[in-house]
Parts: sequence; C-alpha cells; structure tokens
Amino acid sequence: MGYSAFISEIDALVMGRVTFETVCNFGIDWPYTKPVFVLSNSLKSVDEKFKNKIEIVNGTLSTVLENINSKAHYKLYIDGGQVIQSFLIEDLIDELTVTTMPILLGGGYSLFGDLDQKISLNLIRSEIFLDAVVQTKYARSK
Repeated sequence: MGYSAFISEIDALVMGRVTFETVCNFGIDWPYTKPVFVLSNSLKSVDEKFKNKIEIVNGTLSTVLENINSKAHYKLYIDGGQVIQSFLIEDLIDELTVTTMPILLGGGYSLFGDLDQKISLNLIRSEIFLDAVVQTKYARSK
C-alpha cells in the first residue's frame, strides 16, 4: 500500500519513546532497515537487541535535527503523535503523508494537536490502495 515506495524515499526515522515501545511490543522482528532515532528524556538505555538499530536522542528539536543531519540523514520520517505535533509546532515539517483507513475507531487523540497558526498545504498526490485505503501527500506552503 505504498509503504515500500515511501520508506525508500527517507534516510532515517524519528519517533518518540511511546511509539518505540509500541513497535517493540508488536511481537515481530525489528521492522526497520533505516536508522531510527528515538526522542526521549527518560529512556537512558535499550535492550541489547536494539543497540545497533536505534539511537536515543534528546534536547531541543533544532539540536536533535542538527545531530541527525550531521550523520547525513536529511529526509526524515517523523512518527508518533506527540513527536509529530512537536515538529509541527516548531514549523519543522516540509511534507506530510496521511493514510486514511476505512475504519472508525471513535475517541482517541487529535492527530495534529493545537497549533499556534494555520498550516497551509499543497496537494502533491493522492492514491487509493485496495479500493479502500487513501494515501495523500502534501507539501507545506511557505
């Protein structure tokens, strides 16, 4: 459903501790082949099986991005609700891909949270997979 094409376009992933722990509890092998940076102020170490798969980072988002960029990772997949919201608030998102599944869960958290200002987007493309799943890619209008 477009995941292979999407993941091939990125250099690394940035996710929060909660998302990292959720992935760890899927009961599958580590699903990522790209470098993964886990944003956390509380996580100090990880299980040995993740030692060469993730790097724990913390500090301001600008500092974190400088660190990641210094390792030649520029196209980043930002994952995790709180992390996405933080990057949006700091105006650090250039493109946004939203995949809509045909299931209403009810309740939950706001995907984008409260923003200080409106964020305008330009449609890049929209694709339908399996006659049900819609993936829409936007670029920021600046």
